[in-house]
Amino acid sequence: MLSIRIDQFEFEDPGSEESLEIDVSRRSKFPHPDVGAFVEAAIGVQAASTLSEPSPFCRYSGRRQASEYIKRFAHIDIPLHVDWPTYILSTWDQIHLVICSPEQFIRYQWSTSA
Repeated sequence: MLSIRIDQFEFEDPGSEESLEIDVSRRSKFPHPDVGAFVEAAIGVQAASTLSEPSPFCRYSGRRQASEYIKRFAHIDIPLHVDWPTYILSTWDQIHLVICSPEQFIRYQWSTSA
């Protein structure tokens, strides 16, 4: 698994106190044969056991920012129109997604304390 951590100083306005975590793992029999195994490794057992039904990425309202930041920091291109299964794990102060592309799993967690 590749893990990328971005602090507030990598964004245009460091005063926005943004942070971003991106985890990427290719789909394979080991160690992540399915989204549950990936989520368990990246976030924890509880998150993996409580995954809701996914929605297509193209229906997620914040897809433009997520796609832009994933491209900018992880060098992975996610077109805005794809219907890849996307699990939304957001809370009130962050955007937390797990995107399942045909080749890999991507965890995206953006937050700000401002």
